[in-house]
Amino acid sequence: MNKLTEKTILVTGASSGIGAAVVRQCVQAGAIVIAADRVDPATHTGLDLPHQNLTLDVSDGAAVQAAIAGLKHLDGVVNAAGIVGQGSLQQIDQQKWQHVMDVNVTGTMLVCKYASEVMLATNTQGSIVNLCSAYGLTGGPGNIAYNVSKSAIWQLTRCAAADLGASGIRVNAVGPGYIETPMTDMLKNAGAFRDQFIAMHLLKRPGQAEEVATAICFLLSDDASYITGATLPVDGGFTARAHLARCAGRTNLGGNQ
Repeated sequence: MNKLTEKTILVTGASSGIGAAVVRQCVQAGAIVIAADRVDPATHTGLDLPHQNLTLDVSDGAAVQAAIAGLKHLDGVVNAAGIVGQGSLQQIDQQKWQHVMDVNVTGTMLVCKYASEVMLATNTQGSIVNLCSAYGLTGGPGNIAYNVSKSAIWQLTRCAAADLGASGIRVNAVGPGYIETPMTDMLKNAGAFRDQFIAMHLLKRPGQAEEVATAICFLLSDDASYITGATLPVDGGFTARAHLARCAGRTNLGGNQ
């Protein structure tokens, strides 16, 4: 039996990568999908999908409010819209920093806010899944705006779960590691850097968008009915390795915590 049968799911960032994989899996699981992106998702997801498409900039509050207000019912939401914006603390400028925050953090908040209003108005005990990142949990050099934005989503997820829990609305996140998507295409020709990055994952390989989508669909489903406020690492052991490295460092320094 399909675990999302007849559930209405809104997916942002649906035109490529993890978002497109979520659309495909939700449709295959029986869901009614509303695919949203800045470009028409129908031209990118690779399926002739029986669902509604929305052209939507998630950083535009008025547009997000109007689009979601037009939806009569929502059982689930996946906030997969996001951008990178590379640069270290010394390299980043305010405009690029703000753009990343507007899309990744404010966009996620806006969709959570207005989607939860639809759920509350219809007494729907729905599920919201946000996209964090392994680097949002561990930090790292050279990509400060993206890493900070994903850390903010981690905290936003917990706070939203606290606000909505009494109404039966669950809010969780996934924290992907190195996933081969259009967003990470620049790493394909990065040579030794790519090899080193893969080596930082315990499974010693990059992940695929479908693997992250599977975890997201689980969190959307009733199988995850007692999970909220959690960020599930889907990172091939990246965050576990980082934790082990910190523990080893403390041991080497004579620490005991």
